[in-house]
Amino acid sequence: IADQQGNIWTTGRPLAKFDIETKKFIDFPDVPDTYGIRLDQQGNVWAAEFNSHDHHSLVKIDAKTNKVTKYKLPDPNSRPRRVKIDSKGYVWVADYAMGRATRFDPKTEAFKEFQLPGPMPTPYGFEVDHNDNIWYASMYTDVMGMLDPKTGKVTEYASPYGEKGSRDMDEDSQGRIWYGAQPNAKVGYFRVRSGSEKALAQKR
Repeated sequence: IADQQGNIWTTGRPLAKFDIETKKFIDFPDVPDTYGIRLDQQGNVWAAEFNSHDHHSLVKIDAKTNKVTKYKLPDPNSRPRRVKIDSKGYVWVADYAMGRATRFDPKTEAFKEFQLPGPMPTPYGFEVDHNDNIWYASMYTDVMGMLDPKTGKVTEYASPYGEKGSRDMDEDSQGRIWYGAQPNAKVGYFRVRSGSEKALAQKR
């Protein structure tokens, strides 16, 4: 991602920043392994630690000062993937290991966990839509789900395709949720039909 100064940030081992003025990379050895990255409205960079044996925190980096701040998730068994930020500034991560969507409030530094349904919820692909609903693709159950954070209600939609293996999700300007299906070497999108479209589909 590009920060507000135009510098380029990349996840990996470790987290790194490419300074466009010096044309040099800056490594962050105290953030040794990252998975998922986003920029918030204040210009801070957020990332999820995931693969390292001893590092499973949500990380904030001040893009101007390079200061790193880490926040441990409430459950020590959590394994955060992806990072998304909603319009209110809440930071969301997909907790792949524990089957949750987890919200972090940067102002109060408080976490809130939303347990996802099903026998083996494994959120991997993750997105916040224009209404601040949380979308996820469950790796092992071939479903896409939507969490309404206001009510805590989760609606799941079964996929017509098996073994999707969706890695991430992004909403376009038409409200379609795009995803990549790694095992099938395909991309696709998902959307919920409007009321009138549902009526037409039932008549057919």
